[in-house]
Amino acid sequence: MTKELPPGVKKVSEGYIREKEIAYPDGDTRIQRRPVALTLEEAKAKHMDYYHPDLGWILEGYKLEKDREPASIMADSSVAGPDPNLFPTKV
Repeated sequence: MTKELPPGVKKVSEGYIREKEIAYPDGDTRIQRRPVALTLEEAKAKHMDYYHPDLGWILEGYKLEKDREPASIMADSSVAGPDPNLFPTKV
């Protein structure tokens, strides 16, 4: 059973890569070859790119390539602010 590769990923002798177009300040664009991991754990350990089906590309195993949409952030179930159990108040 073969796992389908993320979009734009190619198999090369040293693993998997994707070619990303980078814009430079002088107005020129160049192609950057970036290593790709097939699991998030491998991406974190080796600082490689990883493709998440919902979030898109995660660069170097920890940062999103593009910002999330506000609706996606609002739908997140995480809670902002300190944990109230860390600083219990006396009544």
